[in-house]
Amino acid sequence: MEELRIAVDGATLAASYSSAGSNTLIALHSAGEGRRADSVLYAHLHEVLPPLGMGVVTFDRRGEGESTGDASRGHFRLQAEDALAIADEINADRTGLWGFSQGGWVAPLAAASSKRVSFLVLVASTGVTPLEQMAYATAAQLRLAGYGDDVVERALDLRRRFDGWTRGRGRDEEQGLRDDLLTALDEPWFPLLYIPPGLPDDEGCRLWIEEMDFDPRPVFAQVHVPVLAFYGERDSWTPVAPSVESWRLARGDSVDVVVVPGAEHDLTLPDESLAPEYENTLTDWVTRARS
Repeated sequence: MEELRIAVDGATLAASYSSAGSNTLIALHSAGEGRRADSVLYAHLHEVLPPLGMGVVTFDRRGEGESTGDASRGHFRLQAEDALAIADEINADRTGLWGFSQGGWVAPLAAASSKRVSFLVLVASTGVTPLEQMAYATAAQLRLAGYGDDVVERALDLRRRFDGWTRGRGRDEEQGLRDDLLTALDEPWFPLLYIPPGLPDDEGCRLWIEEMDFDPRPVFAQVHVPVLAFYGERDSWTPVAPSVESWRLARGDSVDVVVVPGAEHDLTLPDESLAPEYENTLTDWVTRARS
């Protein structure tokens, strides 16, 4: 495995490259796993694809791990530009992008804006806005943690009021929202709410809205390369049915969708092993896509 340092506008990206033939797959990150060593899914690509003649690049996202620059988590277009900069650096005959969760938004953005991308492999590519996705995820994570409908409704109400406040709604009830956030901060379930404990300044509001309002559906429709999209049947972070529907509306039957029975968001099974169907389908599909 070769260690690379790739200069991009305002940053240097630290990458690991398993070279194999003239084809390369570049892995893009989930929201919470921005470093090369953060997910077994990243390491898995290095293990299974190079022996098949498909090179693999994993890298640390801007501002994380050994990569420099301001953090790009949540900045989807900037992450897409970084992925394309890596593709230009590698300069493979055929370049694919693999995206997990948030990377399932970034990879289509990159493919829609550059002819450099030849195919996409996506895991939990969410087909709704981040605002919709996080409402689903908050409710699912709370229920998995054993909380009932009363806590779920309270949490979702706080998320709705927080989001509305960032958009200028409910400012006349600001103190009540501040008090409720402060009270919720003492609850054991607050970390599953995925909002700050206080209200943001103007720039924080702008960044929140920019991220939460990203709509992947028009982007999916602009993707004209082969797509393999995996979903875990039991995904507790991404609403599977609406996401599959978004890809079907955008691409019809030209996108290959695989819903893995019994699998979670990261395609692991209840025993925490990676679903064999994922590896088998991935290796077969990528072998065909490289030619």
